[in-house]
Amino acid sequence: MRRLLRGGVPASVIAVLLAVSTAATARGQDSTLDILIVNGRMLDGTGNPEVRADIGIRGDRIVAIGALAGMRARRVVDARGLYVAPGFIDIHSHADAALASDDTASRGAPNLVTQGITTVLGAPDGRNRMWPVSREIAAFRSHGIALNIAPMVGHNTVRAEVMKSDYEREATPAEVARMRALVHQGMEEGAWGMSGGLEYRPGRFSSPDEVVALAKEVTPYAGLYIAHQRSEAQLPSVWQYPSMVTRWPVDGVRALEETIRVAREDGIVAVGSHIKAQGRSSFGRSAIDVGLVDRARAEGLQVYFDQYPWDSYGGGRSTLIPRWALVDDTAQASGGLDSPRLRTPGILSHARANLRRTLADPARRRVLEQDIDFLIDADGGADQLLILDHPDSTLIGHTLADAAARMGKTDIETVIEFALTGNEAIPEGASLRNRAMDEADIDRYMQQEYTATSTDAGVDVIRSGDRGARGLHPRFYGSFPRKIAHYARDRHVITLPFAIRSATSLPAQIVGFADRGMLREGFKADVVVFDLAHLRDNATYLNPRQFSEGIEYVLVNGQFTLDHGKLTGARPGVVIERTGTAARPRRAVTLSPGGTR
Repeated sequence: MRRLLRGGVPASVIAVLLAVSTAATARGQDSTLDILIVNGRMLDGTGNPEVRADIGIRGDRIVAIGALAGMRARRVVDARGLYVAPGFIDIHSHADAALASDDTASRGAPNLVTQGITTVLGAPDGRNRMWPVSREIAAFRSHGIALNIAPMVGHNTVRAEVMKSDYEREATPAEVARMRALVHQGMEEGAWGMSGGLEYRPGRFSSPDEVVALAKEVTPYAGLYIAHQRSEAQLPSVWQYPSMVTRWPVDGVRALEETIRVAREDGIVAVGSHIKAQGRSSFGRSAIDVGLVDRARAEGLQVYFDQYPWDSYGGGRSTLIPRWALVDDTAQASGGLDSPRLRTPGILSHARANLRRTLADPARRRVLEQDIDFLIDADGGADQLLILDHPDSTLIGHTLADAAARMGKTDIETVIEFALTGNEAIPEGASLRNRAMDEADIDRYMQQEYTATSTDAGVDVIRSGDRGARGLHPRFYGSFPRKIAHYARDRHVITLPFAIRSATSLPAQIVGFADRGMLREGFKADVVVFDLAHLRDNATYLNPRQFSEGIEYVLVNGQFTLDHGKLTGARPGVVIERTGTAARPRRAVTLSPGGTR
């Protein structure tokens, strides 16, 4: 039951009403604005169509919206022919590491600012950069940040705090109680909810009951649970191969059902993060996922997705050779790709010799080929695996299927040939980028009114002398512009107002922000101005370090972080803490009719 102030009005609502009242008073007076944006085509973030309106900003807030030609301002931005929207909110970001660092350039987050991003969530995939949350908040504040950040409690972090290295098992009731206390502590220190990384260590050893129990500590705060789920494919691809399966596997459907269970049993918002149907054998699963969420929402549950608009997952090269075939002792790699044993220095120094030994044993070779076949499928198929680096430069930019055809070998034989004769510094002998998702699934997820935009990307700073970052995911540089330009403007998968809503008011609603995510008097002045005709994501799989074009101005709390398309170096971001212990109300945003096409 929500704790209310006298008169039954929640504190956060009173704060916004006071801000709006102050804005209205300021508008009635002819006082000078700090910034006046005129002649813009305003998309307010709700999904409504554009309106022609000017926006007046004083300090860190929007104080006036309308026909403001008569108002004085220290700076006037003529947005004629440009769109004006709320700042973009990224609810699955890995920017927290850079924003907590001592590196000034990283705190400027140039690859994110140039996408129009003004706010990110912390603790992605269940992991805080520092513990406790209060220490992490202090680090964010210590040297200034270009983006706002909202802290979260990481499930992996609290599990590691309690269970230390003895985590490859289910927690005892006493350990769960201690973890719950840490989640409660984090919420009291200002977190907005709990994040999970259930495909990663140590979270993947937790039971669903443990996750539900911990998330109950979020319920009194009307917080959220956002999760990298246990699987997005037929198997949890981060750590499991067919040869390792000893019980019924957790696939993408069962993982989503677990997320929905948290929403049902704890009564909180639950988000299936960077949603995807990964692997050729999973193509089409989006229809099942959407059906599950539609049914859950029909029950009244608060279930959402977030999604980055690309057909490739992961931050590096594809892994097509199971590690058990490359080490001296199979037990060394028994924990999968994320096994701590595989971090032992030199563990793969005899990879080729060990692979030859594996191939010489007919029984082990059959198992190896079975695993390779699965890994190729999980990465989209041989015709979807793009070669990024190989000693034979003529193969770069072609697919594994192309290479197999040229070599007169099967796909599996080609993977093995690469590992035996390619680049010795890479276990696979070549760097390949998966394209593991089908466009029809990407479209279907995107068209749902409960799917927010995200990047799943951190900060990348191009420094003097840097070589190309082939293998970096282009989502680092182009996710938000790509969704608007490619999917809304060019392909008409969604409408422009729908795309803007998925990047602004929808994520604000998911998290619970009361004064961000829409262009409204009294709201914080997080604003993006962009040229739709020239908006373009330039980053590619072969050349990912390319800034997007078409974002002209970005304001964070009323200060320019991008001005005339140029980075200003300003760091006006703040830590958005959830304040007080009272449950905060959630602001519902109604989608306008005709959101998708």
